[in-house]
Amino acid sequence: MDWVRLLSRLIQAESLPGQEGEAAGLILEALKGMGLPAILDEAGNVEALLGEKEPEVVLTGHLDVVPVGDPSHWPYPQGAVAQEAVWGRGAVDMKGPLVAMLLALEALSQGPLKGRVRFLATVQEEVGGLGSRYAAERLAPLAFILGEPSGRRLMRGHRGRAEVWADFEGEEAHAALSGPENPLYALGEYLLALRDLPLPPNLKPTPTRVDTYPGASNQTPGVVRLYLDVRYEPEADLEAFLEKLKALGDASLYIPEEERASGEVRLVIPALWPPYRLPEDHPLLLAALEALGQGKAGLWPFTTDAPYLGAKAPVLGYGPGDPALAHTPREHIPLREVERAAQDYVRLVEALWNAV
Repeated sequence: MDWVRLLSRLIQAESLPGQEGEAAGLILEALKGMGLPAILDEAGNVEALLGEKEPEVVLTGHLDVVPVGDPSHWPYPQGAVAQEAVWGRGAVDMKGPLVAMLLALEALSQGPLKGRVRFLATVQEEVGGLGSRYAAERLAPLAFILGEPSGRRLMRGHRGRAEVWADFEGEEAHAALSGPENPLYALGEYLLALRDLPLPPNLKPTPTRVDTYPGASNQTPGVVRLYLDVRYEPEADLEAFLEKLKALGDASLYIPEEERASGEVRLVIPALWPPYRLPEDHPLLLAALEALGQGKAGLWPFTTDAPYLGAKAPVLGYGPGDPALAHTPREHIPLREVERAAQDYVRLVEALWNAV
């Protein structure tokens, strides 16, 4: 497999959420070139299976990326190979890890198999995880290996995130004729109260944005919407915290929902990305740490598909690439990192097979 060319083409195939078809086609072509039967499921996820007998380990990651942004901010064109690295959106998040998984499949196919390994490339991770939510409904493996970038360090989970909207209602009026009833004043009082609200150490709300409706600059708004980004640990009581937020002022407070579609699948997905935390003493985690020669697993700073997959089986996080480069115009992945990660994926799969 000419994996460098494949990764370059994958990066050039812009695959925004809901537009993953070209990238999926490239992955399908590569899998079939390896002699593996590969399919698109009803949601548009790419799936292939190597081996027949249990236990099953799933190598998984997502196809979609965030937008490239201004091309002039990038040091190299999308998909360029320079400085012994491949550059472009998705290099680390997470087309580079997907290619490393393909290389691992290629290596595993050359030897005897003590189990089977499933490859799963999902859609729409960046906007709520439609692909993994759908796939998890029918899978029941021994474990998932999730290839989000981690600098090739084993990960066992992350905090959760909730997007909370607080709507303050008022009356639309010409600014020249307006009275004291302006919802922007209510917003100001609410923000001051939020700033002084005692917070538990396992939960952090951050105001990130304000919108007004209709949005004219010479009119008092009928609605002012405050956006809160709430990060929370698994042990945090999110519902109790939302009740505290409701008590801070006269606002309609809620977590919004959005209907997402891909292929034949439609799901209503709330703006809620749950936390995931695999126990430090989980036997499969300990087996994976030993296989990689690492002493302790870390935690991702961002959310992933792990909560939806983790409802069915333990999720072990491991991926090549610097996670700090994700979603930036400096995103790139060293060639040697992809090759080393492929070797490590083989070690992880075999260690999990041997752990049962």
